[in-house]
Amino acid sequence: MMSRKGCSSFRWRRGLGALLLACGLLAAPAAQAWNAAGHRLSAMIAWEALDPDTRAQVAGLLRLHPDHPRWIAHARGADPDLTAFVEASTWPDDIRDDPRFHEADEDPTPTLPGFPDMERHRQWHYLNRPLHGALSAQKDDGELERQLSRLTRNLRSADAQRRAWALPWLIHLVGDAHQPLHVATRIGPDGKPDAGGNGLIVDNPFLPKKRLVSLHRYWDDRPGPPWLRGEALGIAARAIVAANPPPPPSGTFARWIDESFAIAGSEAYPPDAEEGLPPVISAEFDERAGKIADRRIAWSGYRLAELLQRTLH
Repeated sequence: MMSRKGCSSFRWRRGLGALLLACGLLAAPAAQAWNAAGHRLSAMIAWEALDPDTRAQVAGLLRLHPDHPRWIAHARGADPDLTAFVEASTWPDDIRDDPRFHEADEDPTPTLPGFPDMERHRQWHYLNRPLHGALSAQKDDGELERQLSRLTRNLRSADAQRRAWALPWLIHLVGDAHQPLHVATRIGPDGKPDAGGNGLIVDNPFLPKKRLVSLHRYWDDRPGPPWLRGEALGIAARAIVAANPPPPPSGTFARWIDESFAIAGSEAYPPDAEEGLPPVISAEFDERAGKIADRRIAWSGYRLAELLQRTLH
């Protein structure tokens, strides 16, 4: 039988856990997939794998994009074409706070030349495929796979300005398809989905200044700090490539998403904690998650290069 002191300690820890969980849920950010570092790493790996002709084609398209001057401002002596490609990888996330763009339920904003619309298209970044059970028919299931196919068609056959709009989206969404919690959601005992781990707060002791984060944010941040750029980015990309050779050839978006979904079901969630406490990220889980994230970043880069070369030739 648990002692009175033990019972008090358990109640205190459970109460604290509930309080921390509530605070963490209130502070949880919106889902983004890999953070900026993850998308830049994927793009840099892809750039290094591209043949010279495809590099020239994508560089030419990105010069037509209205945000090209912003992207090359980060070059600081580096190759401006590489810089534009790497910076374009985060553009679909960057426009979330850009007043030129609007949400689906807001009044449209003025359309830029060549753009089909100015919507932020948040639903393009993910799929809510349930790991167990089923989602309500009214639930937004996301459009990731469908938009990958659509954007590839745009890049192959649309006019140049429309292709310049589609290219950053395609660079970005290939990365999203390789983030396990962007293609899956776990159904809780109450029948509600956790939106790809956004509804689950975990305790990460390896980041003591922000221990309580959503599981989705934990995975987003695995590739590195979001400010990673320049030579530090190149060093990180080369290390990932050295440890992760290209995957077997696969030209189907469904295959990439199925891989991520399988990882979400078997590897993405830490063991559940006792009631009222957030699950704790163990050293073993953290190390394994880092290796998985690096592999998915590498494969997204290799596959992006293959996709662009196949589409633009």
